Amino acid sequence: MKILLAIVFFVPFLYFTQGYKIQDNANTYKMMFGLGWSAWDNDGNPGGVFSVDQIQAEVFPSRLLVDYYFYKGWSAEASVAFVRYKGTKLVNDQLNVKGLGLSADANLKYSFYNLMGKGLLDPYVIMGMGATVHPSVDSLSKPFYPTFNVGAGVNLWFNNAVGLQLQSAGKIGLTSDFFGKSDYLQHSIGLVVRLESMGGGIDGEFKKEKLKLNTKKKRIKPKGNRGRGGNKKDGDA
Repeated sequence: MKILLAIVFFVPFLYFTQGYKIQDNANTYKMMFGLGWSAWDNDGNPGGVFSVDQIQAEVFPSRLLVDYYFYKGWSAEASVAFVRYKGTKLVNDQLNVKGLGLSADANLKYSFYNLMGKGLLDPYVIMGMGATVHPSVDSLSKPFYPTFNVGAGVNLWFNNAVGLQLQSAGKIGLTSDFFGKSDYLQHSIGLVVRLESMGGGIDGEFKKEKLKLNTKKKRIKPKGNRGRGGNKKDGDA
C-alpha cells in the first residue's frame, strides 16, 4: 500500500514541476558535493515536530551528499547519514534505545534557482526512495526497511561556488503498518560546493579553471579574413 502511495505522489511531482520551464537551457552547475550534520526526529510523537530536546544528532559531521544536475532545474541527489542512539532520548515513545542508525537515499530534486534570478536563495523540493538501518532493540520498528522520501530545502549561496544548505525530509517506512513506527523526520545542515564542470585535459588531469562555477558571459570574436587582403586563391594574380 505504501509503495502505491509513493507512486501516486511521485507522478504528480514530475508533472507539475514540468510547468516551470525556463528559456535558458544552460546548466546552473554540473556536480555538487556536501558535508554536514543530520538530526533525526523519531520520538514517536507526530505532533511534536519541534521537540528539539528529543532530536538525535551528532556534534561532528554525519551526512555526505552528491548531487548531479542534468536539465532545467532537475538534479539527482544521493546521500548517506548516520546517528548514534544513546538511550537518553525517546525513540518511538521508548527510552534506553541504543545503537546505530544509518540511512542511504536517492532523491530527485527540482530547484527554483533559475526562476528566482540566480541570487542568494536557491529553494528546492525533493522526492525519492531510501533505506534505513534502525537499532534492533526497538521492538516497535524493523531493523531494516525501505523508505519513501519527500521534503524541501534551500541553499544559501555565499558566492558562485560555496553555500549553506538547510533541508528537512519526511521518511515514510514502507512496512506493513501505515504511517507507523518506522516513519521519522530527518533534518540536515551543512556546506555545499558546486562545480561548473568535471572535465579534464587530454592527459586526464583536472584543470583549475574547470573546477569552479563561472557565470560570466564569454565574448565571441568574429571570424575575420587572414591578413589584410584576405586569402589568395590558387591561380589569382
